[in-house]
Amino acid sequence: MKTFILEKIVQTPLKKILDVVDFKEMDWIWINREIYIDILYNLALEKEFDEAELERFLNKIEEKEMIQALIKPFEKEGYIPIDQNLFSNFEKGYRLTEDIETTIFIKEKYYRKLSIRQMRDYNWILQAMAIDTYLRMGLEYKNLKETYEELYMENTRMIEDILRVGEYTFQAGLWRFEKKTEELYFYKLGEFHKIWAEGEVSSKFEELMKRY
Repeated sequence: MKTFILEKIVQTPLKKILDVVDFKEMDWIWINREIYIDILYNLALEKEFDEAELERFLNKIEEKEMIQALIKPFEKEGYIPIDQNLFSNFEKGYRLTEDIETTIFIKEKYYRKLSIRQMRDYNWILQAMAIDTYLRMGLEYKNLKETYEELYMENTRMIEDILRVGEYTFQAGLWRFEKKTEELYFYKLGEFHKIWAEGEVSSKFEELMKRY
């Protein structure tokens, strides 16, 4: 039964799965367990199984199984899945669903647009990490410029990781990002060293780039 339903989802167009006529104006769509029952009825599965069987399916199905089945239909409409914690940094008005696991499917074009904006808004984090790495990590880079260019410059994936998870580790260093206060905390070998805010980072980075 589970295999049949999941294969049905994989093979069905997204318009039918979500009962949506047009996706042109929908840059992103949230999916979680609250709408699984709607998906089953949109696929007319009540004609294949009785209510008790569908209820058992919903109780046993894991989120990762359902999302995996939905990926192909979403991809055909130009969407990719991303973590809602990361998405909340893209869309400032989006509220995290802490009581239920939610996946965001976002149009690839829109995702690229938001990634560019994200790099602009949070590049100061990469600059702060470069400063900490150069001044406190003892690596063999001759100056801050080389450290930044080799490890951090335009590293979109690193920014996404720290926004999604809330922290990033590199060798002996650990950076924790506090989203509410927009502050970055740096630790080395478990010992706290520095709190960074955007304004301070910009001036310090410029100063050190000129000095070294």
